[in-house]
Amino acid sequence: MASANVVLAQTTFDALRLGRSDQFIVGRLLRFWDSRNVKKQGEFMGITLLLLDEKNSVIHGFITAARSPYYRPFLKAGSIVRVSSFEVAKCTNMYKITDHPFLIRFIPQTTIHEVVDSALIINGEKFMLRKFDPLRSLANTNLELPDVVGKIQSVQGSDLTDAGVTTRVVVRLVIDPQVVVYLSLWDDAASVFRGLLNSGDRTQSVMVVTTVNPKLFGGNLYLNSTPATKFYFDPTIEAIAQFTASLGGPAGEGFTCIDTKNGIKKKEVVSIGELNKFITNSDEQTQEADFICKARVVEVLQQNGWSFVSCTGCSKKLEKIGSSLRCRRCANPNVTGVIKYRVERCVDDGVDNATFVVFDREMVKLTKQDAAGLTLTEMNGGGGEELPQCVRDLAGKELVFQIRVTPFNFTPSHRTFTVSAITDSIAPETFKTEVTEIVAGEGSEASASVGKKVDDKKPSPPDAGSAKGSRKRPRE
Repeated sequence: MASANVVLAQTTFDALRLGRSDQFIVGRLLRFWDSRNVKKQGEFMGITLLLLDEKNSVIHGFITAARSPYYRPFLKAGSIVRVSSFEVAKCTNMYKITDHPFLIRFIPQTTIHEVVDSALIINGEKFMLRKFDPLRSLANTNLELPDVVGKIQSVQGSDLTDAGVTTRVVVRLVIDPQVVVYLSLWDDAASVFRGLLNSGDRTQSVMVVTTVNPKLFGGNLYLNSTPATKFYFDPTIEAIAQFTASLGGPAGEGFTCIDTKNGIKKKEVVSIGELNKFITNSDEQTQEADFICKARVVEVLQQNGWSFVSCTGCSKKLEKIGSSLRCRRCANPNVTGVIKYRVERCVDDGVDNATFVVFDREMVKLTKQDAAGLTLTEMNGGGGEELPQCVRDLAGKELVFQIRVTPFNFTPSHRTFTVSAITDSIAPETFKTEVTEIVAGEGSEASASVGKKVDDKKPSPPDAGSAKGSRKRPRE
């Protein structure tokens, strides 16, 4: 323990050492936000904050939920603060928000207060900016939540004039002279952006967006907002000024806003590309819609198996906890289960491909066997983890699928399309959908994953979702 007569020197972020000590730091509190656990219904975990020191190094700190009420009154974005008596720990390899290998944890002994008369010269902002190629490399990895600077080309969403609305907003963002990406804003970020649209000048179209999660979808690069996402439009910010200068043309051009409140809700025959476009352009609060799509089964995927154990009470998937199975929906401790089909197929319509998920009712029609009986047959025959032959035989068949689009298809985690019915020919009036089976069986996976074939002889339209769709020339 340090003597009371010892004067401790200020520590720069790069000089911090692991463990607990009486060391202190001085830095600018760039921003802070509430961190929540999305897997536990948004449970509040604590406060995350970003600090910048005079060496232009950024480190993030964390205050647990239990200590947040005490420290929150001391947090003021933009202020210079002194933080003492904390713990230094290693950052995880996932969801990194700074380039620093360490983070600061607030412990009961930690103190933080504003430094009013500081002789230190500390920049007002610093961002972890990434260009297109690094963003594409980070897509679907969850390794980093980087920042991006770009020019707004257009904005799509419903009720764009109402800042109280939290439904999805999609921004076409030019991040290089010939590169357009899609910025998907959700929840509070969508609400804040609506407020900025209505309070600011739309000719100020260059902005910095922080802490986004890059995802590849339909060949396009999407930058999904997170609870930490903030927007900066100040033209004096260095990153914005440099990007504006790099455009080589007028940056004061206004951008268009497209209201997508009235989305497509009727059953119709569509291609996989059109299905993808509907997901991209529509409001995630759209009611359930059915589409008909003709495609060939290229492959039956086996990485997620071909069956699941369904609750006999509500048809939801049972979860294995220890040596027993439990249903989160049913309160019955003596729940029983039955094996049902859940088969993922890679399908292709000649232009695009996607992953369709087929459940029990339609699979029984195709295989002429129920999943429980097939499982028993496979066990008696010494079958291992391979797909049963009758399931593998579906590859190569051309079928007509009725696709059920639900609100979950419009969430950031969408990956597959749920099949509600299958036939050999297009006859929409013959389809009968059992909604309860689809909703119960799919649980939280009713989402969309679309790929795009590239035909060098026939270029795709800008919104078709091509594999090169992320590198698009902005419209004039």
